Amino acid sequence: MARQTSAAVTERKTRLDGRVSEYRCERLSLEVGRRAILRYVMDREWVIGDTGVVLRPGQITVAHYWNDRPYNVYHWLDGARTIAYYCNIASDTIIREDLVGYTDLVVDVLLRPSGETVVLDEEELPPDLAPALRIHIARGLETIASGPRRLVAEIERETRAALGA
Repeated sequence: MARQTSAAVTERKTRLDGRVSEYRCERLSLEVGRRAILRYVMDREWVIGDTGVVLRPGQITVAHYWNDRPYNVYHWLDGARTIAYYCNIASDTIIREDLVGYTDLVVDVLLRPSGETVVLDEEELPPDLAPALRIHIARGLETIASGPRRLVAEIERETRAALGA
């Protein structure tokens, strides 16, 4: 049985400096105000810092968002093979029928299929960052660090279910 084409949803990422990026995604699963899973097909090459991870056109991101977590997760796939899991420390996540938005708090965590965890971009935090945001970032990092295997298992399970695989 073929999977039905889902409605388009815009992902809106707002950076601390106010810049906004928007991406047109396919809705795989969405509960307004609670949780969303979106699919995005890479349209160009993306080099992920100096991690050695390179995403190529045609590879897929299955993005997971929650209103009650201090992060979201991009599950990067090459066919059925997981490339990596990329956790954006985030705040102010909103989930609507037509829009999933969040504020990107700079710091990211790359979880490799090997189990290696790499924290990225901490040096890019502005020195005048509000203490409440620093606490939010620390909480996000602690949450991911306390159970990366559990998080990866959840993301794998949810991605496969959302893709019908």
